[in-house]
Amino acid sequence: MAWQAATILALIALWQWAALTYPAVYLPPIERIAQGYFQIWHGDLLHSALLPSLRRLGAGFAIAILVGCVMGVVLGSLRSLDPWVRPTIEYLRYIPAVAILPASLIVFGATDQMRIFVIAFGSVFPVLIAATDGARRVDPILLDVARAVGLSTAERLVRVVLPASLPSIFSGMRVALSIALVMMVISELIAADDGLGFYILRNQRLFQTANVYAGVLTIGTVGLGLTLALLAVEKRVLSWHRGWRGLTETGRG
Repeated sequence: MAWQAATILALIALWQWAALTYPAVYLPPIERIAQGYFQIWHGDLLHSALLPSLRRLGAGFAIAILVGCVMGVVLGSLRSLDPWVRPTIEYLRYIPAVAILPASLIVFGATDQMRIFVIAFGSVFPVLIAATDGARRVDPILLDVARAVGLSTAERLVRVVLPASLPSIFSGMRVALSIALVMMVISELIAADDGLGFYILRNQRLFQTANVYAGVLTIGTVGLGLTLALLAVEKRVLSWHRGWRGLTETGRG
């Protein structure tokens, strides 16, 4: 931890030295960047830049998780559906989410719905693929026991397959989160009037370079904070998985 802090401080000191030694519009001093950074987290910019982005990111990411989990668990469990659905999924997943922005703009207009759709489309596939693979790796013994006690197909999916797939699903969610952040920013660069992407673009056009860097650092902070929160949720939700894995490995030994 000390080495990490020392590295960050060294980079900050190097930047500040370069900014003071070689003044340039693209190399603002640290104090100006810090001022712009803290302004984003309170006052008017909080409501015009940060909160709109978080709202869109949360909605799009939640939709991606819901759709990805439901479809992935169903497809991974009911393999008879695979020949009918898999080709379409494989085709769509290779379409860059950025490429659907123009079509989304035509369909939804320059609205929050368009940006939420783009975020959800870009981030759903890691969750979907992870959920599908997780459902296919469920221990057959668990499924046999579920059938033996009389659980219906729907009950097996919810009570057996979904919990057993959660380790894979959380791995997919971590990948999806980074994609959702990228699509959030990109969607706000087009015909937007608020959000972090719009804030960065506006300040770039005004040559307010310190505010551009402040916006970028804010996105990094949001990404780091959400990743740590996701890891905390994963650790809590999957505490049973670590215990089960340890018990299984002990039994095998």
